[in-house]
Amino acid sequence: MSNAGPSRRYDGRRSDEMRPLVISIGELDRADGSGRFGFGSTAALASCSGPLEVRLNKELPTKATLEISHRPLEGVGATPSRALITTLESIYPSVLKLSSHPRSLIQIIVQSLSSSSTSSTSSFNTYNTPSVYIDTDASEEGEPNTWPKPKNQSSFPLEEVSSPIASYTFASRSASINASTLAILSNGSIPMTSLPISISVACIDSTQGQQVKGDLIVDPTVEEESRAKSRFAFAWAFGKNISMIKKDDKDSDVDVKMELDQNDREDEMELIWVESEGKFNKETFSDALELSKIACRTILSEIREKLGQELESKTLQ
Repeated sequence: MSNAGPSRRYDGRRSDEMRPLVISIGELDRADGSGRFGFGSTAALASCSGPLEVRLNKELPTKATLEISHRPLEGVGATPSRALITTLESIYPSVLKLSSHPRSLIQIIVQSLSSSSTSSTSSFNTYNTPSVYIDTDASEEGEPNTWPKPKNQSSFPLEEVSSPIASYTFASRSASINASTLAILSNGSIPMTSLPISISVACIDSTQGQQVKGDLIVDPTVEEESRAKSRFAFAWAFGKNISMIKKDDKDSDVDVKMELDQNDREDEMELIWVESEGKFNKETFSDALELSKIACRTILSEIREKLGQELESKTLQ
């Protein structure tokens, strides 16, 4: 991966280094399961309740009804919240065994613990757009003197290389996905075929004055995302035998399964969700994909360690 290197970012991290992970399980007493996940200060809290009694107009005879809602840190949910809910709805119906609880309700509520990009990055956007000074006295040509000059008159036109963020930052979306996974694990009553783990990646352009010149960076901050020319978010599903197997070749399938040991099956992963913004080429996307694999494996190891500690403490009690 040529775009990733050992250069240091402004906060001292390497290009492939994440912020300290915040992982907590079972904080909410009134929910069947809850989980908090954060990349540093970018965090989310999720609860998972169910199986519950469902209304007749939403009842499904063959599977449970999955209801996902989002609460922003400030104000009321609008388009950014709807976009985040759509993201979660595209991930969890495929990894939850909803058929195990027909005619019931499973409810996931996500509470963002960080602001949306609209309010978080306004100061950075205003910094990149300086005010224009206009002299009221006309020049000899009869035109007012302006500074800085408009783009069509400037000798050095500035090119816009950053891509504006339209919704919640990709790091915030990844935190919401990981918090929802923790909440479902904390619930313990809903079977899962795999564990969705998410991470965000950004491509910083060298003209932005960053120390990382043209590098892909893992887990970008709000400032880094606001100045990135492209952004990515990936979600990988970890589990046993989640890879696609051809049904018409049963003999070969048995041979392949015999060769796989227990550790190999646990390490299987499948890409289940991806979003991107900005300008990038195929090579940049491939490099970001590889970085996300490594980062998601690291997050999974941290979650396993935290779950082990929780089970150990409950056993001692």
